[in-house]
Amino acid sequence: MSVTLNSTHKPRVAILIEEKVEDAEFRVPHTALTKAGAEVVVLGPRMNEEYQGKQGKVSVKADGTTTEARAKDFDAVIIPGGMAPDRMRTNLKTVRFVQDAVAQNKLVAAICHGPQVLIEGDLLQGRRITGFYSIRKDIQNAGAEFIDESLVIDGNLLTSRRPGDLPVFTTAILNRLGLTVPDTTLPEENDRDAGWWKLGEEWGGSTKSEIVSAINTGLAGERYGLEAFEHYEQRATDSELRAACREICAQKQQHIRRLEARLGVLGESISLQAAASGAYATLKNWVQSSGDDISLLRRALGDLQTGVVDTYNLRNQLTDPATTEIFADMEVDIARSEQRIADIYHALVGSGGTAKPPQPTTGAAVNA
Repeated sequence: MSVTLNSTHKPRVAILIEEKVEDAEFRVPHTALTKAGAEVVVLGPRMNEEYQGKQGKVSVKADGTTTEARAKDFDAVIIPGGMAPDRMRTNLKTVRFVQDAVAQNKLVAAICHGPQVLIEGDLLQGRRITGFYSIRKDIQNAGAEFIDESLVIDGNLLTSRRPGDLPVFTTAILNRLGLTVPDTTLPEENDRDAGWWKLGEEWGGSTKSEIVSAINTGLAGERYGLEAFEHYEQRATDSELRAACREICAQKQQHIRRLEARLGVLGESISLQAAASGAYATLKNWVQSSGDDISLLRRALGDLQTGVVDTYNLRNQLTDPATTEIFADMEVDIARSEQRIADIYHALVGSGGTAKPPQPTTGAAVNA
């Protein structure tokens, strides 16, 4: 779907705003569209109020409200994510504005939690869309087919999943509005190997240094995890536990290789920095004094739980699709390992062990 524009028409785009919007999901399309010459109008539920971003990086006043705005006066509507859409969906005027835009075949682009507004408006029956994975079931229950891809286009609906998809998401919007950004070459939307991070940086997303820092943080956490699970495998007496630790080590080696390869693509040398020295010291002291498999399992669960949270946070702070994809895969792998270790833990406790809550680690990845 593309908007038919004459040579003198300046596309008019509404970006919806509310408290706790995901900062990059507002800023990146707003910056790119402004650079491309579009008339960007920020619409919120109230005038004379300054809306704060979820990460504290965006502070913006609305140009108007969805109460007096008319969908027919716009060529496109963008719904950013974060916690904002959950508030937007409770505003009857905002929902009506989006319903009118869809009915008038305007381009409606939603990212992350943005589809919550489409759900509220009963606009997804029979459609193919994507969104943040935590609302996958909500999307399906609304009658849509959920597609786990960086960009899904169904007629006048354009959706993406997370901040890491922003360069592709924004490029798709520009293309459908017939816009170009001066001195900027827009890659093909389906080119996974394009340097999307450069567009993200140009339009106000994560910088190269932030991407490299996140990769090194992830590397530090996985190197710590690899050493930890090598120790756990050596100390374990249960055969299933040893096998699980061995497989987790292989998994972490794969994560390390992927992160190092990504650094290479970015033209950065591989950092050999260790994880937080305090975390390593704690690990070594624990290994020397640890006893049975139950104690080991509690420690392993703490490590994996920390890894899931740290990787989730790293994934959501970047606007680089390729690096984000690595962190997303890592999060799934670590979560599955956590479940496997939990199953072994429950089995051993049920056979006569004494259960205690799993002990979290010192957060090696976060503090690296």
